Amino acid sequence: MATRSALAVAAVLLCRMSLIFSLPGSFTLEVLQTKLRALQYDANQWPTFNSTPAAPTKVKITIHVNSFGAPQASTMDYELDIYLRQEWQDERLSSPGDQNDMLIVSRKHVIDQLWTPDLYFLNLKDAKYHEVTMPNVLMRIYRDGSVFYSIRLKLSLSCQMKLEDYPLDTQQCGIQLATYAHPTSALEFEWSRKSGCDGICYGNLEIPQFHLGGVQDLNKITLKYDTGNFSALSASFTLDRENGYHILQTYVPTMLMVCMSWVSFWLEQTATPARVTLGVTTLLTLTSLAAGVRSELPPVSYLKAIDVWIGTCMIFVFGALLEFVLVHYLAKKRKFQGDRRKSVKEMFFSKEEGGPAEPQGPSSKKQTHIMQAKVVDRVCRVVMPLAFLTFNIIYWSVYGLG
Repeated sequence: MATRSALAVAAVLLCRMSLIFSLPGSFTLEVLQTKLRALQYDANQWPTFNSTPAAPTKVKITIHVNSFGAPQASTMDYELDIYLRQEWQDERLSSPGDQNDMLIVSRKHVIDQLWTPDLYFLNLKDAKYHEVTMPNVLMRIYRDGSVFYSIRLKLSLSCQMKLEDYPLDTQQCGIQLATYAHPTSALEFEWSRKSGCDGICYGNLEIPQFHLGGVQDLNKITLKYDTGNFSALSASFTLDRENGYHILQTYVPTMLMVCMSWVSFWLEQTATPARVTLGVTTLLTLTSLAAGVRSELPPVSYLKAIDVWIGTCMIFVFGALLEFVLVHYLAKKRKFQGDRRKSVKEMFFSKEEGGPAEPQGPSSKKQTHIMQAKVVDRVCRVVMPLAFLTFNIIYWSVYGLG
């Protein structure tokens, strides 16, 4: 009798469930929960767990980029605000009726009752969910068992930047996602190709100091670990650095400092306070600009384009200061009447004590090598600008056009 009663109750339940699912337009949350209880739905098992023949559950991924934060060279990361959309087929949720009927679920406690892919980001540094004014999560379940799952995330992803050409560089910042627990025999990820974009969608994004050149290398890869093989996806963003900021804030000021140091070539050779003040001021100003640039960069071991520029500018400014030392020495070095023309070696290394005595008298004047000092100034007026122009041609050919 007990067995007959149990069979009768089961038959009544099955009739009621078939009646509920056969009603058009009656796909509700109550219907879904009733089915889950009837099937003893296990959220730990993937949809194709008991399929014959065995096949992995295929999950199609689409990423819609809502905002893009500029990559930070100092921390080697960048920020993304995205809509992560996943689609898969779960036959356990299918039911008869109009296949266009769908159930919209926006409550996370309901979604937690269903199986969802255990997706994670390999190069993630920090992340958070958006929960204002409600948790930004959406799931659509269709009668044919297809599931659409969307969630909004803010991600901070690592980007190993190559700064050899900084700030005239182009960076490749990647995004990698994979399954954490399901091997390739249970779950496989694929980039979705049917939403009008190849896996990653983005509009007219404004990125400070960068131009988003596009998305490249949308690949499906397999991660091989000791615990098994796992499905993963990867893509990279091409970011071209806009140079307007750095040209105005770094290149133009340093170039002006170099040109300002050349003013000393037109000053009087004996104008010591003016030439010293000009040389030291330009050198200290250039050092301050260099310190400001380095504060924005990590202490990498290789040479960057900005290091080459600032280092060369410092050499030119310091060279102008050393030129004043030479000119000042020549302008003050005493020259005795009746002396023959001295060679360069004798001029700088000979001792004056052994020379002939300088005639005394009111008409005698102290003579110096002032003419040689003037020649040095005239030569530097031409040589230094030409050398700096040559450096600019080489620099912008190697870094700017390369």
